[in-house]
Amino acid sequence: MAGVSIAENEIKSAKPWVLITGASGGIGEHLEQNLRKNYSILRVSRKEQDDLPSDVSAVKLDLTKESAFEAIPTDRKIEWIVHLATSYTVKKDNLMLSNLMKLARERNIPNFCFFSSWVVSFPKRLVREPYLRMKAECEKRLRAFCHETKKHFLIIRPSVVTGEGLSWSRVLNRLWYVRYLIPRNMYRCWIPVEHITAAVEGHFKAVRKGDAKSKVMQLLGERETLFQATHTRTLHSPHWQPFPDEISVLLLWLIAPLCFAIRMLVYVIMAIISWFSTYLNSFYIQHFTPESQEELLSFFNRYNNCLISGSENMLLWHYTPPWIIAEKKILVTTRRLNKIHKLDKSVVVCDSGVTIAELLKALTRKNLSISTYPNYHDITLGACVAGPVHGHSHQFATVAALISCIKVFDVAEQQIKYIHKGTPEFRDLVFNTTNNILVLEVNLIPCPLEEFVKTRKRFDFVSTSPEVLIKHAKFGDSCEVRMYVPILDYCLGASKYIRSLPILGGLMLTATVWSRRNNASKMSVKEEKVMEEKEENVKQEDNRKGGEIEKVKGDINWKRYVEYSTKFLWSLGSKCIMNTEWFFTEEEFIVFWKFYQKNWNRLGFYKILIRHCKADDFPHSPCFQRNVYAIDIIALRYQRNTLANIMPRFSKTMHAGKFLCTKQNVEKQNV
Repeated sequence: MAGVSIAENEIKSAKPWVLITGASGGIGEHLEQNLRKNYSILRVSRKEQDDLPSDVSAVKLDLTKESAFEAIPTDRKIEWIVHLATSYTVKKDNLMLSNLMKLARERNIPNFCFFSSWVVSFPKRLVREPYLRMKAECEKRLRAFCHETKKHFLIIRPSVVTGEGLSWSRVLNRLWYVRYLIPRNMYRCWIPVEHITAAVEGHFKAVRKGDAKSKVMQLLGERETLFQATHTRTLHSPHWQPFPDEISVLLLWLIAPLCFAIRMLVYVIMAIISWFSTYLNSFYIQHFTPESQEELLSFFNRYNNCLISGSENMLLWHYTPPWIIAEKKILVTTRRLNKIHKLDKSVVVCDSGVTIAELLKALTRKNLSISTYPNYHDITLGACVAGPVHGHSHQFATVAALISCIKVFDVAEQQIKYIHKGTPEFRDLVFNTTNNILVLEVNLIPCPLEEFVKTRKRFDFVSTSPEVLIKHAKFGDSCEVRMYVPILDYCLGASKYIRSLPILGGLMLTATVWSRRNNASKMSVKEEKVMEEKEENVKQEDNRKGGEIEKVKGDINWKRYVEYSTKFLWSLGSKCIMNTEWFFTEEEFIVFWKFYQKNWNRLGFYKILIRHCKADDFPHSPCFQRNVYAIDIIALRYQRNTLANIMPRFSKTMHAGKFLCTKQNVEKQNV
């Protein structure tokens, strides 16, 4: 109906007006109470509204009827339109937005606040329902309209909102009685309605001061299971208990097998239904993957407990560390932020989500490369900046040495900044002495593509002295001394036949050296042909000697192998192993290696990787003004207490980006 009745107070307010649709809903009521401190409220609803406060007026009309908007008084100086109303139908919601945008244009209303939904950030394969897709389309239409008319917009994407009078709070109170039947893997993001109203009110104040830009805000709060929410989100509510706690616990133990069977049945049924229902599938979303910098920044504000993660790593594919679950973190990945914006001989500008593998492929096509990079090619450049990641080169200790400028987002100040190499801010960011910083873009310096000769030399674990390993670790342009299974070396290392087997030989103590080949200077066509013939002869000679010619050190297709070959194995092994790393001086390494040769059987190390890192000039760096040897150790998780007690005797510096085994961190990462 297109009613035109008006219920308003006679007292005229000097405060600016806010037009609110959906003010009678749960979020609308709370938001209106907060906004009344600084604004007069004009409610728009199809319902009759009586007993209004002095600074609230109401207009009864149908938002889907364009002619009904003539009922809105023209003497009100409306500063904001806040659109919360929804009919849950695509056609009507589109009509409401169109009519409100027309009203904003005709009445010259400068600001528009639209309440969307967090489903807009779901993976597209999950959002099948037309109504959910419509939310994203409404956002696009509103943004285009505001850009065209130069109006300010604020788009709110709330998750599940809880609070007094809200539907989900009532649902949780009812679920409390059957909470033990709820599958433990059903997660949700929960946010109190007070945070929603505070976020909107804070942005309105910033707009009045001229300190705010148009933006999208994801308001997700914290991530916890539906089972947990029945406890944490209903503590303020009285629950009727038919039995005392002691009897309830006794009955629970008696019927525990039945409860377990029912829960497993519910688990299977919900998992099957979730494939056909976007709503149920949303309970199983593990992380968000924004596709633009603007969308990424919308997740990071004071109201969200978000954690940034790279492209492919253990947080996403293998298992979620218990501390992330305990701290109710929401994972946001940079997997889709992987564009290379500029690539030439002088500089490479790319998103923080670009992996080393993707960068090397793009550089190779231009006959370029970078001077150092980690052997783990699926790490992102953002991770290489946000941690002191060292690489495949004796010349540079860390990847940060190649970076000239970083574009970052300061979460605390909500500002984008540029940090240049050589500044204290750059040092503090790379070596983890600052928090609440997101890496958005990286500028780094490439180098010409060169060829390397890769050779391997195998050693006997028991008899090889640490001085020999130190000597070989410095060979060539880069070197890795690696050993996977100590018991093979200990039991079979003396046999030359066993060492010659490719399958077993690769698991024993081996030094892999990459040596740079000299590039030819500019020459004539005839000289180039002669040089090509010589190079071919050199390659054949290198192969006869056991060397391999590589343009890129390592396998840049590692990502494919992770997804198709090792993902399943890691998902099993990551529950019981941990990856740690320490930095040693030459003297510290000698002492450690001699201890390890005598006590390898009780340390339980699965893999040892030794690399030489050249001294640099970064304060806080483990290589600051000294050459060090980085030792990467993969061990069983039950050994974390042993490592926390033993390793500080040999090294005082750990890699901050790996599993921490210091005494103060053992309890935090306890599984």
